[in-house]
Amino acid sequence: MGNITSRFPNLITIPKLLWLLAGIVILIIPPISTTATITMVSRIMIFAVYAMAYDILRGYIGIIHLGFALFIGGGTYFVAILFANVGISIPILLLAIVGTTIYSIIWALIVGKIAAKSGLLATAMITMAFAEIMRNMMERWRTVTNGLDGLTFRVPAPFDNRTFMYYACFVFLLLMAFALYKFTTSPTGRVWQAVRENEQRAVFLGYDTNRARTIALLVSGVVAGLAGVMFALLNRFANTDVLAMQMTYNAMLYSLVGGSGSLFGSIIGSAVVVLFQNFLLDLRGVHFIFERWLIFFGSLYILVVIFMPKGIMGFVETIRERWKHKKGGKIYES
Repeated sequence: MGNITSRFPNLITIPKLLWLLAGIVILIIPPISTTATITMVSRIMIFAVYAMAYDILRGYIGIIHLGFALFIGGGTYFVAILFANVGISIPILLLAIVGTTIYSIIWALIVGKIAAKSGLLATAMITMAFAEIMRNMMERWRTVTNGLDGLTFRVPAPFDNRTFMYYACFVFLLLMAFALYKFTTSPTGRVWQAVRENEQRAVFLGYDTNRARTIALLVSGVVAGLAGVMFALLNRFANTDVLAMQMTYNAMLYSLVGGSGSLFGSIIGSAVVVLFQNFLLDLRGVHFIFERWLIFFGSLYILVVIFMPKGIMGFVETIRERWKHKKGGKIYES
């Protein structure tokens, strides 16, 4: 083994082994778990994609989008409205995917124009207003959306099978992670990071920062919208909560806990937050204080900000760098 790793140093590494083990665990969960566990892990994978999409803005180019629920909410409602009012079939699902993509592109272009003419704070406030307007529209359009009561609908086969849906979520996560990784490591992704670090210098170097922001909004918006489609297929229910500010806060929390500027950090952050949330909800029968589970949720966020300001991935990277530095010092001394 030592001979193999010495000849091929990048072939076998601890991070790769950990991700391989995580993939194996995900694959074997359905045969050995309950329906509730399968649904929870499926939700984690969808939220991981949603968090990665948000991290493109927050972590890679430095845009604070306080109305990001527009995208996941739009995808959810496209599926819900079409399935509840038009029909239940794969062609209708494809129509919902196309509609969600167009909807996400339109909103991304609108926000991109605003971001080009306004500061980051103004953009954040305006996007929050957009999400609230859309939420109110869905709430008052009762003849189609059923208002606050929401829409319950059936989904076409094979998406009505929880195990199939689980593996569909896993494939969706892999595809979106790969696509976003390719974007972030491409020249476009390098420009995003240059804008985040120093926009004025990026302009001096000749980069069109407004165009870079618009591309980031398009990519993140479409991915988040597709996450909304998967969210609807999993839950088979849609109400205005999916457009509420809490959904945007969730994306921010997943990204911050896992580590901003890290797609894998968004996956880890989503898993940690959703599992912790479910753990607290399960404790509600133990003591009445756990009915106020948001208090503990807020405490988790505060602890992460204090002790791991760069998130879990940043904390791990810091430990790894210290270990490498210490190991290098020992080699030098010998």
